Amino acid sequence: MKIILQISFILLVVGGILLANDTAYPLENGQRQMGVFQPRIYGMNNNLEISTHPLLFFVKPNVKLKKFYREINGFGLASRYSFDYPTPLLKILQKKGIGGLLSNPNDVGKIPHLIVLQGELLATKIFTKHSVTAKLGMSTCLGCALDSRHLIDYDLAYPRMALYHHGIGANMGLDLDYIYSEKISLKADGDLLFLPEENVFIEHKFLIHYTLSSNYTLSGGYKYSYGYYPFNKRESLWNLFPLFDLSWRWNK
Repeated sequence: MKIILQISFILLVVGGILLANDTAYPLENGQRQMGVFQPRIYGMNNNLEISTHPLLFFVKPNVKLKKFYREINGFGLASRYSFDYPTPLLKILQKKGIGGLLSNPNDVGKIPHLIVLQGELLATKIFTKHSVTAKLGMSTCLGCALDSRHLIDYDLAYPRMALYHHGIGANMGLDLDYIYSEKISLKADGDLLFLPEENVFIEHKFLIHYTLSSNYTLSGGYKYSYGYYPFNKRESLWNLFPLFDLSWRWNK
């Protein structure tokens, strides 16, 4: 049962991040997009895009805003800002019994209020059959000093939860999108995650998108992670995780 809970935690908390479609260009005004594990995305006026993860919202309130500015020498430029409040979800995971993945509050105290803010810059260059996106970001957790014993030191989850302890972090990455045919497109990326007093965490994913119809897309691939974790700081650990999703889009 605990293994099932661990897998569910990873899918819920980082699934939207792992399957994120990083590009400077927003959805067109009136367009909508959503996936089983991906957030719901709204294309708005003035080159704005707003997204939130509906499955997580009531236990982990979250919202993300992307603003496209203009093209300079063929590069589309945008900024992206996000807000997360993970406290309700962490309190659920701290409970005794079925949800108890975190340390007992009697031992290390209750989960405090955690507010996470992130800002990123994105630059996308579009070619005939592919596009390349570079991103650079900073994250902060206001007033955070979560006891490190609360952190889940597993692949994918730890680099994101450690922000609640350190209070600040940074990220940079590169995305490649390639149109193979009318129905098949490929996506590959590489990301570096930086945290104080931690070695750099490396992540990479590869996805194949298959267009089922004009509105539905099936995706599958893998996520690679590499880093040093608290249970064994002397040796690095790498792992592979399967990724899959069904997404759909429609017009308002």
